[in-house]
Amino acid sequence: MRRPPRLTSRLAVAVGLIWLIQHVVPLAEASAIVRRTSTGELQTLDPQTWTYGQDGNIAQDLFQGLTTLDPAANTIPGQARSWTVSPDGKRYTFILRDNLRWSDGRALTSEDFLWSFRRLFDPKTAAPAVSLLYVIRNGRAVNTGKLPVTALGVSAPNATTIVIDLEHPAPYLADLLVHRAFPVPRHVIDKHGKQWTRPENIVSNGAFVFREWRPGSHVRLDRNPRFHDAGSVRIESIYHVPIEDPKTALTRYRAGELDVLVTLPSEQLAELKATYGSQLRLVRQIGLEYLAFNTRRGATADARVRRALSMAIDRQMLVDKVTRAGEPPAYCVVPEGVINYPRRGCADFASLTPAARLAEARRLLREAGFGAERPLRLRFRVNNSDTQRRLALAISAMWQPLGIRTELIGAELKAHQVAVAQGDFDVARGAWYGEDRDAISFLRLLDARSTVLNISGYANAQYQQWLDKADASADLVARAEFLREAESLAMREQPIAPVHVYVSRRLISPRVQGWVDNPRGLHLNRYLSIVSTSSIHSPAAPRTTPTRRPE
Repeated sequence: MRRPPRLTSRLAVAVGLIWLIQHVVPLAEASAIVRRTSTGELQTLDPQTWTYGQDGNIAQDLFQGLTTLDPAANTIPGQARSWTVSPDGKRYTFILRDNLRWSDGRALTSEDFLWSFRRLFDPKTAAPAVSLLYVIRNGRAVNTGKLPVTALGVSAPNATTIVIDLEHPAPYLADLLVHRAFPVPRHVIDKHGKQWTRPENIVSNGAFVFREWRPGSHVRLDRNPRFHDAGSVRIESIYHVPIEDPKTALTRYRAGELDVLVTLPSEQLAELKATYGSQLRLVRQIGLEYLAFNTRRGATADARVRRALSMAIDRQMLVDKVTRAGEPPAYCVVPEGVINYPRRGCADFASLTPAARLAEARRLLREAGFGAERPLRLRFRVNNSDTQRRLALAISAMWQPLGIRTELIGAELKAHQVAVAQGDFDVARGAWYGEDRDAISFLRLLDARSTVLNISGYANAQYQQWLDKADASADLVARAEFLREAESLAMREQPIAPVHVYVSRRLISPRVQGWVDNPRGLHLNRYLSIVSTSSIHSPAAPRTTPTRRPE
């Protein structure tokens, strides 16, 4: 980033102050400003093309779909004031709120939603997660170019009604619409094309509007006075601050420069609990940490190799010695906490002792042709988070007794995500929070038709058949059994190796009110408020001036 020029006397001081004001996140006093970390640099402001969590969090601030979340992450009406479901579960009818507006004052009607759904499914948009909504009638055919966008099962019979027709019942649809069906402003996109998300052009309909993006420093959002429930929004600005290193983030929190930390160094959790008490939030999530094996090429295309690698991972040791937040070890694709899924299809080696798993892993590798004379060599990609590096090093050490030689490749989050999307790995760190509270959200990670989500490239016709049977079933009991069969098959072949269920680790400043812990790990900033710092006792007194400039 360009530094302020060297000047002398008062002019130099003035220029320096201006540089600081423009490039450093302000230290909030009692004003309604929230400064929260994000796990990586912003990649897109288009709410229909986001993939990664840092973009999704900003999309939730800027836009609102037909449904949204309450403070505890329960699904509630959003831009729609209500909806009904047909007896067969295949038609949803949404009634919009009165007098909805875009942030530029233009009226927002059902036609905007209709156009936005069609844009979402248009192959030219290349929405990476649109396959999650293939449940909408003709969704797959439209998205693959076999039918025109007008064939999509979404209609707008009048200015305040949106009707969505489905291929099959989907009890998770209302949950999914929270994240994956945001409206976008046609009048702005028609005028500016791909430049519509530039700061001077972007228009949104959520609780906040986009104000500025300073790469390496922050994304700033301000309160939207035209939001339908603007009167309940009690903060004026949000700063999303990209910091991948938890130790750096913690230093800034201690200095009073940040209010919400979403990642913390594992080795300091006990110390943080003693120091910060109730400010530390450790909450079990519906989320999964896993390793993806490249099933398209190389040694990991062999299921025997993948099983051996997965079996050799001592998950209990990892959560006890590395992550340390009480994470449950994972041997299933679907974590506990989803609905309508009483029995899961976990790995058949979950009950074996570590010694028995290691012995079987050696046998499988020999059978696959690897041993002392032909050692298995792996390229292991991981993003440069301290916890992720330590996990990767520990797993690599667990593979060493099998004669496996691992090349660890670390990268910043964005570069890591690009390399993984391109298939440039043998083993790669993966993570997923449920888009909804249904098992299918996790099983789509291995759906061959979900090319962006399915980073392992797994393709198994029988697996697809089980998913299709589940999709076609209106009987929740039968549907759960089909999903369990799919999960059991995947866990026999191990295209991904589940490592642990997430426990979110947050530090929430006492000046931030309205944060409600929940298993979905979703927190809309519109529900937060700020109390005066003068009435708060903090272990570290907030600094009155910034201590570092973003590089």
